[in-house]
Amino acid sequence: MRTTTRDGLALRAASSADTPALADLLSASYRDEPRMAALLPLEAQRETKLRALFSLLLNQDHLDHGTEIAELDGHSHAVAVWDRPGSQAAPLGRRLVRLPALLSVFRWRLPGTARAIQSFNATDSHRPDEPHWHLAAIGTTPDARGRGLGSALLESGLARADAHDTPVYLEATAHASVDRFERFGFRVIHEYPVAGGLTVYGMWRPVAR
Repeated sequence: MRTTTRDGLALRAASSADTPALADLLSASYRDEPRMAALLPLEAQRETKLRALFSLLLNQDHLDHGTEIAELDGHSHAVAVWDRPGSQAAPLGRRLVRLPALLSVFRWRLPGTARAIQSFNATDSHRPDEPHWHLAAIGTTPDARGRGLGSALLESGLARADAHDTPVYLEATAHASVDRFERFGFRVIHEYPVAGGLTVYGMWRPVAR
């Protein structure tokens, strides 16, 4: 399904065939994100490792994810990765499934792998119990920022959640992101620390009536 919005911008549902391109897109857009920078402190290697990490997460956690891609003139420039309501796996199960692949991403170095597992488990354990759509990741290629692609994807996902009468949850790691999401009706419901001395802000948006 493809929805054309404006100025050559089109939104479409992602499929498993899009995984390599989405891993490339997310690795570029998350290169300077604070949590990823803390997990992968060596900047020269970060984007390559992020590509492997996002490939892992997309394949293991988001096979039925309701993800949308924003295209400009037929080229993918932004993506929103969603977890459907009820898709949250048990933290222990996720930890065991991820371990060999995570060790490979971090070249079998236990400290880096442990930091990643700690970060993922913190996210798992803080997700609300009430059924919700979870915005796992949203990113835009650096050359397409400022053109409203992320906002278009977010509005599309929120409209879908409202149509299903379901709230939305996400995590933010910077005050600027918190401010941005507040403009879309989110509010901070809790804060928790992760590796690197960072604070993650869990944000909730109720159904728009």
